[in-house]
Amino acid sequence: MSGGTGAARQADALERLLALVPVHVRARDEASSEHLLRSLLAAVAGELAVLESDIEELYASWFAETAPEWVVPYLGDLVGVTDLPPGPLERGLGVGSAAAGSRRAVVANTVAYRRRKGTAAVLEQLARDATGWPARAVEQFRRLAVSTHVNHVRLDRTATVSLRSAGILELGTTGTARGALSSTAHTVEVRTAPSGRGRYGISNVGLFLFPLQVYEARDVPARAGSDGWSVHPLGHRTPLFAVPVPEDGVEQVAEEVHLPVPLRPRRLLHLLREARAGRLPGHELPLAVRVDEEQAALDPQRLRVHAHEDLAVVDEGEDAGRVLPGWQVVVDPVAGRLHPYLDGAPVDPRSLRVRFAYGDTADVGAGTYDRTDTHLAALAADPYRGDPDRGGRRVVAQLAVRADPNGNALGGALADMEASWAAPQQTVTGATSVVSVGDSGAYAGPLAVRLPAQTRLVVVAAAWPDTVRVDGTMAPPAPGVHHPDGLLPRLQGDLAVTGEAGSSLVLDGLVVDGDVVVGDGELGSLTLSSCTVSGRVRVEAGSRANRGLRVSLFRTVAGGVDLPPTVPALLLTDSRLDGRGQRCVVGAAAHLSAEGSTLRGDVEVRSLDASSCLLDGTVIVEHRQTGCLRFSYVGPGSRVPRRFRCVPPSESEPGPRPVYVSDDPGSPSCLALASSCPDVIAEGGEHGREMGVHHHLGRPQRAAAARRLLAPYVPVGLQLGFFGR
Repeated sequence: MSGGTGAARQADALERLLALVPVHVRARDEASSEHLLRSLLAAVAGELAVLESDIEELYASWFAETAPEWVVPYLGDLVGVTDLPPGPLERGLGVGSAAAGSRRAVVANTVAYRRRKGTAAVLEQLARDATGWPARAVEQFRRLAVSTHVNHVRLDRTATVSLRSAGILELGTTGTARGALSSTAHTVEVRTAPSGRGRYGISNVGLFLFPLQVYEARDVPARAGSDGWSVHPLGHRTPLFAVPVPEDGVEQVAEEVHLPVPLRPRRLLHLLREARAGRLPGHELPLAVRVDEEQAALDPQRLRVHAHEDLAVVDEGEDAGRVLPGWQVVVDPVAGRLHPYLDGAPVDPRSLRVRFAYGDTADVGAGTYDRTDTHLAALAADPYRGDPDRGGRRVVAQLAVRADPNGNALGGALADMEASWAAPQQTVTGATSVVSVGDSGAYAGPLAVRLPAQTRLVVVAAAWPDTVRVDGTMAPPAPGVHHPDGLLPRLQGDLAVTGEAGSSLVLDGLVVDGDVVVGDGELGSLTLSSCTVSGRVRVEAGSRANRGLRVSLFRTVAGGVDLPPTVPALLLTDSRLDGRGQRCVVGAAAHLSAEGSTLRGDVEVRSLDASSCLLDGTVIVEHRQTGCLRFSYVGPGSRVPRRFRCVPPSESEPGPRPVYVSDDPGSPSCLALASSCPDVIAEGGEHGREMGVHHHLGRPQRAAAARRLLAPYVPVGLQLGFFGR
């Protein structure tokens, strides 16, 4: 059977049918003007293609590894798995999303689970398949201190802490990582594990979940600051990570190298020593640093761990004992800081470029994750329609840019695009133009762009291939062909846009170290998708005042939004706004529509529709007779439209407050709900999910599915407790 779909499959079927017809019959048909035989066989080929496609899908449906997603529950029913976790599509995730739990894996591995029933390894594997998160199972009786007998010495479970294992304490005084990996012995607890409070008991088994994703960033310019160079594009203190290594098999118990945990200083020191001794290739280190425009990264000998070793010295010769000449970089993995030294003295180079790994709870904000699905969704949701007579939404021009140390390549590309719009021989007005930022460089700002009427500009962090294969030959790619994946570019300064009637600007995957400003004009729509804005999104008032403007933030992180009285609409989807002492949203005449978002700060709008949101501040809505607040938390003192299953249920009733893991913008768990958060908030969103920006992950549903699926696999007489969310 032939591959392909649609027209290609039908054309292939037609050629195979024609090959079965005698040559002289085909010749007579080709000589005629009506081509009746070809037309008849074309109709038959269409039905044949459909039949072959159905047969192929039927064959693929026999196996859990290849079956379509909708077939997986039926296969699960055949092996007795009737209570599957929610699939990725049910949680609003792409099938290939790194955050998606796999129903397919649960069904495919069911027999392997049952063969190993009662072991800690199968608990880990099943929890990982059901939730999509790495897990570690700990039999807590192995953590109990025992009284040593002279005939039965137990040095591994002494009542005193061994200083030789102090490195594990670097994971923090509390938290999932230390509880899962610490080998320190404890006295017995009488509380039970299912309560979530008891750990160290003879009958307790703890299952620690790690709901973090780890992403690798390559060749990212570090940011100079007063306390060193930061790997975070906005200069925040953030821990470094190492990309987890896959486990060898279902029987292996997860260790630190398999889990998304912060990179401990002693672990980094161990890896560097292995690399210096030649036992570990340099590309397998979790960190690489390149100074200035050097092509090669620094040797592992020249990377030093902060507070654990001194600068490297010459080992032999007449200079033995002196500081090694050249560049060295001291790394602080806890804060994500780099301290460069030249010939032993602290000196700032022109630039530092870093390969590192970082953690995050979800694919929200700018990042090196694959944004293909979110990028296409943002373009489809953009209200821009263009001019049908001039291509409509079709991409007619594309420029690919990379950071230029001698100038501002992005600013030059925007200027070139404006020049092309102004050229009389060009007819791009009324269609879409794309500027693809093809690296993770730092671009100097501020920048400004003016859009003509009925024109859309898309500025996206995406690689643009030099050539593509077309009909067996290599050719330049058509405009619009780009890959929004693996890049983290940063704009140093504000980005200002002014648009004429019906124009649109889409920003995707950018870090804007400043504000996004809409100048006085008639811009039709502004869309920020998977962006991180350190400042605010501001629309300036003026004579024309952007009266038809719609501002949309989709999986974006920003400090707030300021709208003049003329802007009518603001849409937030899976986004996070943190005013940090300022008002989060100001839009006296705007209708705010929010879905699965966290707004930390005061909100002032004309009308409101919100669902599954955390409005952690005072919300004042002018028109409360329209709109609705559903499955959401709203701060005390708020005046909002009618509430439906909200916390608190009314203005007069007090309610619990949300509890966050961290409010530090550099934390991987920034504004993620903690395990101690009240259930009415942590599970009070629509469909039993959590409220706020992580609503789309469906974390409570995934954890509940893991509890149900794991129940038959717990050893007899033991109790299973879950830790981490």
